Amino acid sequence: MKVNTTERKLSLVCHAIDSNPNKKHSLQELSDIAGISKYHFQRLFKSVVGVSPHRYILLSRLRQASFELAYFKNLKIIDIAISAGFESPEAFTRAFVRLFEQTPTDFRKRPKWANWGHKFNIRVPVREKEHDVNIEKKSSRKCVMITHRGEYLEGMTAFDTLLSWLVKNDYYTESSINTIPFITIPYSNPLITASSDYRCDIAIPIDCHVPTNELGIFSGVIPGGDFAVLNYIGQREVHGFVHAISKVITDFLPKTEWEPLPAPALFEHVNSPLFVPETELITKIYIPLSMNNNN
Repeated sequence: MKVNTTERKLSLVCHAIDSNPNKKHSLQELSDIAGISKYHFQRLFKSVVGVSPHRYILLSRLRQASFELAYFKNLKIIDIAISAGFESPEAFTRAFVRLFEQTPTDFRKRPKWANWGHKFNIRVPVREKEHDVNIEKKSSRKCVMITHRGEYLEGMTAFDTLLSWLVKNDYYTESSINTIPFITIPYSNPLITASSDYRCDIAIPIDCHVPTNELGIFSGVIPGGDFAVLNYIGQREVHGFVHAISKVITDFLPKTEWEPLPAPALFEHVNSPLFVPETELITKIYIPLSMNNNN
C-alpha cells in the first residue's frame, strides 16, 4: 500500500499543523512545506483531505481544546480559548458549538464522544515512514478493564468511566491519572465492522481487587507471548494504524521465522495528547506471533 507523491507532500503539511495547531499558519508557509504552488495548494489539499487548509487548522485547534476541556478540569475556558488562538471566549464558544453542537461547558460535563469524533471524518494522508519493529517476548499483565461495545468512537466514554473509577477508589489521583499508559484491545477493524458488532477492551495495567459493580469494570489478564512490537509515532488514527500493521505483516514478517496469530493486536498508548503534540504520540502495537513451521 504505497503513498503517492501528492499525499506524501500533504502529509507533511498536516504534520506541521498538528505539531503546533495554535500557531498562525500562512497559506504561503504551508504551500512551501508541501513544495506546491500556493495557487494549486488549496485545491489539492481539499481534494485529498476533504477540507480546506483553514478548516483543517480549526479542527486541529478545537481537537486539542476538547481534550483540555475534558481532562483538565482546573483550566479555565477563557484560558483554553486564548491558547487555541481565539480572541475571546465568546468566539471560541461559537466555533465550538457550530462544530460539536455542545457548548464548551456542556462538553466538559458530559462529552458526546461519538458525535465529536464524526466531526473529524477527514482523510489525513498516511505518512510513509519506517517504524521500529522488534520481536519481543512479553509476560502476562494483570489489568483493570472495561469492555466497550458499539460505536467505535464512543469507546472514549468507557475510557472515562474506567479512569473515574480508578480515581474514586484511590488508585490514582486526579493529577496523575492522565499520565498513565493504557491498552486497547480491539477485536475487529472498526473501519469495516458495523457499529453494532464492534467490541474493544480498554485496560490499565494494575494488580488490584475489583468488587462487583454496575459499571462493567473487572479484573483481567492480558496474555503474554511472542509479539512483533511496532513503535508507532504520530496521531492515533485508525487508517494510520491499519497501514502500519499491514506493512509489518506483508513486508517485515515474511523475512522472519514468524507469522501472525489469529488474535487481536494490542495497542499500548504510552503518552497523552494532553502533554505532547499529537504528532509526538507514542503507541506500541503488539501483534501476536507464532513460529512459522514452514521455514
